[in-house]
Amino acid sequence: MLKRAQAEFELSGLAERLAQYELSRFKPPSDPEQVDCDLVERAFTLLKVMPLNQHRETVANLLSPNDPQRGRRAVDSLIDAALVTEDEQGHLHQNV
Repeated sequence: MLKRAQAEFELSGLAERLAQYELSRFKPPSDPEQVDCDLVERAFTLLKVMPLNQHRETVANLLSPNDPQRGRRAVDSLIDAALVTEDEQGHLHQNV
């Protein structure tokens, strides 16, 4: 029988090479503290029951008629989460 010499495997500098990826972690474009999760859930439900290809401003205005910015943030969160996409004309399309 032949004895095989066991080769030692050693990695050096791995932590330093991976450190750059830790610093470049994904950060969502929307500030999570400003997003109303309940409103985002309502927006997603609304898009499921409405006719297809609704304009984003229509959905935002239905969600929050008294605070348009809040409705826009909810629609932006759906887009950021890749649940819907927006075409060139501003219509929303479901990805799910």
